[in-house]
Amino acid sequence: MRRRAYWFAMLACAACSDGGEVPEAIAEVVDSAGVTIVTSAPGDVVYAEMAEEPTLSFGALEGPEAFLFARIASVARDAEGNLVVADIGAGEIRVFGADGGHLRSFGGRGEGPGEFRVLVGAWPSAGGRIVAADRQLGRITEYDAMGALTGTATLSGVGEMSYLTPIGLAGPGIFLSRIRVLAMPSGVESPVQALEEAFEADMGPPEYFLRYRLDGALVDTLTQLPGPKMSSSTSGSGGAMRIELLRVPFSPEPSATGSVHGVAVTGGSDYEVSFFDEAGALSRIARLTEAPTIRTDEHLEGYVRSFGGRERDEAEVREMTAMYEGLPLPSSLPAYTDLRFADTGELWARRYSERGAIALRWDIFGTDGGYRGRVEIPASFRIEEVSRGQLVGVFRDELDVQRVEVRDLSFIGR
Repeated sequence: MRRRAYWFAMLACAACSDGGEVPEAIAEVVDSAGVTIVTSAPGDVVYAEMAEEPTLSFGALEGPEAFLFARIASVARDAEGNLVVADIGAGEIRVFGADGGHLRSFGGRGEGPGEFRVLVGAWPSAGGRIVAADRQLGRITEYDAMGALTGTATLSGVGEMSYLTPIGLAGPGIFLSRIRVLAMPSGVESPVQALEEAFEADMGPPEYFLRYRLDGALVDTLTQLPGPKMSSSTSGSGGAMRIELLRVPFSPEPSATGSVHGVAVTGGSDYEVSFFDEAGALSRIARLTEAPTIRTDEHLEGYVRSFGGRERDEAEVREMTAMYEGLPLPSSLPAYTDLRFADTGELWARRYSERGAIALRWDIFGTDGGYRGRVEIPASFRIEEVSRGQLVGVFRDELDVQRVEVRDLSFIGR
């Protein structure tokens, strides 16, 4: 086993507050058994700032049908600058030009070829093609640049007691997905006992991150991580018994993202990201020397008051709080909840935020795994892509109208 340690000097943080050069993170790099582990001190370093006004924005409350979005699942920009938008509400893919003009729409609700039950995303691929995914059907659909159907494929290895979540493209001809396994233990007669054994108190059901070819064939399983904790409850008896599953508040949930740079995965319980190369091998682990925030009673009360997006009277708050206190609540808040690769290879990792937060913090890791700084993004803006020195995402206004937006990034000290 070979070990090598490197230390990178950190410049004075005062420089970053004045808009000076972004300092290098203090990082120890250990090369052990072919996996590079990079441990960085987080620091209070601003990596970049997002422009207050968009360079491009489209979407409306009223007007032409193509600009009325029911629920945007994904936005991605192709090589020509066109924006591919997947609308899960309409089950439709819409393509807009670099100027925001509507070019074409295709897809639609249904189970036939080129149709979707639950459209979860659409992404530009090689040769101008578009690859889309359906969560409920477990299916990948390909279109040509003009929206003509060119093929469909069902993802293999998805059992009846599994929950599939397609994630997106992870390199040329490779599709990334995750599967949550809900299989019950064999030989258990009581459904309540089965649930109690399936959802152990110290972890949730396992989740597997897998890579597929676009013909649906399984390439490999990258990693397995525990999913969010679940709690079971029953009502009624006999044939009328009803079993309900409840997600335990503040349970970390794994997340992953893919690109031509490979795949990045986080377990969500700490500030750590694992990187897998194009061959599917674990190549790097990036960590921060920081522990997630300790959970308090105030966090739980805030969770209860904001749950479901409506106000509750004090009696209801006390009742719900008491119910949640009886669950195996984590001692800390989650760490990372979402990941994005920039087109230049940097990894953006979003920190957990409570409901009602005004801004979201994204931590940025360089291509060497070292910490580069943070970016604060309004909670009303959901990042879908980081490319060409810009953010492509979804903005939701005070009327809950969704708009596709492109906003410039100003990099500090670059």
